[in-house]
Amino acid sequence: VGTERRPVLPAMGWKRKREEKRRAQQSQGDGKGDGKGDGKGRRPSREDEKEDAEHCAEHGGTSDEDCEQEVKRRSVPEGGSGGGDVWREGSGVWELVNASFEAYYKHQQICPEEDFATFLETLRMGLPAAIRVNGTRSGSRALRARLGDMRDFCSSDPDRECYMPHQLMWYPHGLAWHWRGLERRTIKKDRRHVQLKEYLFQRELRGIISRQEAVSMLPPLFLAVEPHHDVLDLCAAPGSKTSQMLEVMHWAQTLEGSGPPTGTVLANELQWRRANMLAHQVSRMGSPCAVVVNMDAQYFPDMWAPPGPNDVREPFRFDRVLCDVPCSGDGTMRKTPFIWKTWSFLSGLSLHIRQLNILLRGLDVLKVGGRLVYSTCSFNPLEDEAVVSGALQRHGDALALVAPPALEGLSAAHGLESWEVPNPVKEGEFFKAYADVPLELKTARKNRLLPSMFPALTSEAGGSDIRATVRKNCCRFLPHLMDTGGFFVVIFEKRSEFRPSARARREARRKDGPNQAKQTDGGKKVEAADAKDSPVAEDADAAEAEAEPEAAGPAKAETQAENVPGQVPQGLKPFSREHVCIQEADPEEWESIADFYGLDKSLGRRLVLRGNSKQRLYLVTEGVARLLRSDSRLPTRMVLCGVLAFRRAESYHIDACPWELVQDGVSALCAIGMQRRLALPRSLLQRLLVERDLTLEEVRAAISAGDVSKLQVCGCLALELHLEADEPAGSGVVVAAQVSDNALELAASNVEAVALLEDLSGQPPVEEILGVSLAGAATDEALEEKRAEDPPDGEG
Repeated sequence: VGTERRPVLPAMGWKRKREEKRRAQQSQGDGKGDGKGDGKGRRPSREDEKEDAEHCAEHGGTSDEDCEQEVKRRSVPEGGSGGGDVWREGSGVWELVNASFEAYYKHQQICPEEDFATFLETLRMGLPAAIRVNGTRSGSRALRARLGDMRDFCSSDPDRECYMPHQLMWYPHGLAWHWRGLERRTIKKDRRHVQLKEYLFQRELRGIISRQEAVSMLPPLFLAVEPHHDVLDLCAAPGSKTSQMLEVMHWAQTLEGSGPPTGTVLANELQWRRANMLAHQVSRMGSPCAVVVNMDAQYFPDMWAPPGPNDVREPFRFDRVLCDVPCSGDGTMRKTPFIWKTWSFLSGLSLHIRQLNILLRGLDVLKVGGRLVYSTCSFNPLEDEAVVSGALQRHGDALALVAPPALEGLSAAHGLESWEVPNPVKEGEFFKAYADVPLELKTARKNRLLPSMFPALTSEAGGSDIRATVRKNCCRFLPHLMDTGGFFVVIFEKRSEFRPSARARREARRKDGPNQAKQTDGGKKVEAADAKDSPVAEDADAAEAEAEPEAAGPAKAETQAENVPGQVPQGLKPFSREHVCIQEADPEEWESIADFYGLDKSLGRRLVLRGNSKQRLYLVTEGVARLLRSDSRLPTRMVLCGVLAFRRAESYHIDACPWELVQDGVSALCAIGMQRRLALPRSLLQRLLVERDLTLEEVRAAISAGDVSKLQVCGCLALELHLEADEPAGSGVVVAAQVSDNALELAASNVEAVALLEDLSGQPPVEEILGVSLAGAATDEALEEKRAEDPPDGEG
């Protein structure tokens, strides 16, 4: 499991039962079922199930089993026995109304009263489809130009206006676009848009675009990631934000012509199945910066960097941390309307303490001077401002909020200065302060009300300042402001090291001996100070009892014990036991690889083997290599590390190296100076990608004409585009190939070859992209005739 990209095996129990039930109904009658349904409903497609799983992964405090049960529940409409449309209830359209939702948020005053009706109206509309162009691909320039052509082509005709893409001006380099007149579900299901759907699907498959909600792109932008940064994404699945941060790491290299990045993007996910889905998503980027691990974000371990001068060990801290925490997800109602039916005010209460624990852990592993972004796709202040306020109260002046960047066209509401906490046993009743909460709710085992859920008290020192900074620096992206989904984003900056928690200080005193605190009067004063920790600080310690049972236990104690700065704990283990650099594992093998491919011998520490298998070599950056040499006390389950660069060949030429190039990592190898490469003219490279091999006579003829550099000896090599005088620099097209006795053969797969060919040849014309769609949308009569001839799945 890991970088081999093995398929993730889903739990098939309920799917098999549903299929058996459907077959039984078909064998008994006409396949329409014996219930009250009209037989025109359809079973959810694989695309539906994939989207449902992605939603649960991105917005959940729910397990995979809960997600599957939700998909199963939605597949059977009320009053019917067949699988109904997930967007319908019975025979009618879902009613997008929830009285509890409206009453709760109207009471919390999340927007001015005069805007609340507009807020609800926008929330009931479909969400505009949005894409993010992968700027690290050489074809991104042509794709951006084609999107501009599409905008000009459709702007003059009202019938084509829905196909007009609009650039998101706040996103750098013109890499983000959306369609105001089309939502993702419409593009996927409406037959009139089949041509546009196919175009977007193929570009996403080839990795040149990612379909991502517009406001979901904001947290990575607010982080201000730079190529040398060590970045941690604590709750990374399904991986859209991780991929975005990897793209940003490579912007300076691909868009500005500077050197390759040296930093790290470490993505973490709690559930193993979702961690593998995340690894698959991230591996498509082909970045040596990428690492994926599987652990609980609440107990992410402290790490210690390799020994420096004089064998001094420093904590391994991150320059940037993203906490896009699991949440109730009511900000996504525009694309997941079933939340209108399932929403409950209890969701925020149950998730609050988990979100606070994740935020506090992210702040612990952040460097002094570093930046952390906390975000949710929820409107609930218990998941948003309450968590932010709780962290500020716990750490005081060591922590500060930073104003959001000034981006063109970005519009957001301020954070809430005050809010009220609902009574979990009586809907509609609220508490303004923790002192008003009855004792039974303070000590309840479920949905306990905690001090961190309430606004900072103005009567306490710093309370008014905390309220003011929360209101000023928190961003609430409400749907009606920019025609987007709902999102909450805020930026933290760590100003100094944190004071150890009360629990960590008690553990330290216990290790030093029971009489240590009695030695001096000063010690007694410290003990007294410990007893007077703020309610939020004690709340965070008590919160761990509310955490998931499987995450508690030894991991909790070890993490807290390591929280004392300046002390290197005993019993440290390598952060990853599986990955070993080839320079240490097999120096002679590395010498032969370096000599054959013309690589610097010092790069051996950046090429790593995984486990006992000596069949694959992964290229990593300096930052990832430093991470792999770090130690921690907790075991790490690593799913992905770097990019696959070499694979041991099953058979090879006698003069060749037994390690062959892999298309995923060939660009990264060329970026660090690999000498074994060959430049081909555009026409010859295009022919190779189509035909998959060229005779050596053709290649030698091109060499004699001066179009190709000197041909290398037999074995694998990298092919680059030979640029003419009038062609722009920075094409970035690099292809893995192999020289045999009589031919030059392509080493890339068919899918990779098609993507590379498009990078070389450019995008199809707008008429080809939209032609079938526009013809199909000409008249309603034509559409009805087409449907009669070829009905959708599940109809007729």
